[in-house]
Amino acid sequence: MLNHLILNRLTLSLLLAISFPAALIGCQSTPIKSPQQTDTVDNTTVNTIHPTDKAVISESQVMQWVAHYDWQLAQVINQNGNIVDIENFAPITLAIEPSAVRFYQGCEQYMMDFQSMSAPPYPYYSHLAKVPANCNDDNDNDNDNALDNKTVITEDNSIQSLFVKYAPVRLNFELLPTSHLTSESAPVAIQAAPKRLALNIENGNRLIFIGSPKALAAPTGLPITNELLERYDWQLVSAVSNTYEAKGELTRKPLGNFYHPDHPISASFESWPNNQYASFSSGCNGSRAPYFLLNDNTFKVGTIISTVMGCGETGNRIESALFDLMRDSSSQLTLSLQPSQPISPTADNQTDMPRYNLLQTMATGETLVWQNEVKKIP
Repeated sequence: MLNHLILNRLTLSLLLAISFPAALIGCQSTPIKSPQQTDTVDNTTVNTIHPTDKAVISESQVMQWVAHYDWQLAQVINQNGNIVDIENFAPITLAIEPSAVRFYQGCEQYMMDFQSMSAPPYPYYSHLAKVPANCNDDNDNDNDNALDNKTVITEDNSIQSLFVKYAPVRLNFELLPTSHLTSESAPVAIQAAPKRLALNIENGNRLIFIGSPKALAAPTGLPITNELLERYDWQLVSAVSNTYEAKGELTRKPLGNFYHPDHPISASFESWPNNQYASFSSGCNGSRAPYFLLNDNTFKVGTIISTVMGCGETGNRIESALFDLMRDSSSQLTLSLQPSQPISPTADNQTDMPRYNLLQTMATGETLVWQNEVKKIP
């Protein structure tokens, strides 16, 4: 097992060295205890990521677990251990994505992507970038009620003031304990207590966020877990676009790039000690991207990295279409059983594994159907 893990790491290192000599993997890492850390996390392991459980989870699922919560800034501590006054700040919220985080304050929005990495204990290397506003600001100064319900955001009380301006920073994420109780039979009130997350900036501030569970709908179909996805390889058997005509009629068209017999499309999943990854292939380049599987079966994929071998005109076109569809995507998964089929006594691939259809409904309207196969051993 150790040799297998080392081999996988060497393989990915070579893959990345070929693809991106100046940038490392764009993925999430586990929270690493910072020199600024003052709290410790309980040692009990909880084999679930349900957001009402205590914040003690496997390291590979930390960022996925964090994505189940809405986070609001509660406290800022500077590098000298002093509390920074944020009383006059408009509320700042944090959203976690597989390859980035977003901050929201009023109508202002900022993003930090993690396409570059550095060494522990601050593995993330990024800068705060402003993105287009996410709402229409109300600038009517005659509306007293509006002014009472919000704080005018100036440079001194904006998100930017908490970071080094116009410069990249190294940082990490750290789960903080909500309780020192380690028993799984802890009172429900303790298990459901607000969760705490620290964003630690090297030679900078420590931002403490309070999390409340997202309101997620109950999933449909059979249960889907990271472990189930990792248990098999998945072969694409159907891919169609869905559009509505002017009269409201649904039109379904096959995605032609995904049916070429010489370029079968497959997916696989794996957990490393620090994160979870999805790989997509059309038979040429290898790829990898961090992913989240949320409790409502929302499937989020981050930045895809891959080797850069030439695959021919047709292969390049198919691979580009596949990566473009999956990169930084959000979709909904539904799992069902295929009808049972008798296996010939003389068949070479005798197996009694269940046969699944995995329906993936993309936020952009496409629907894909994957079927499980026996996982290939590298």
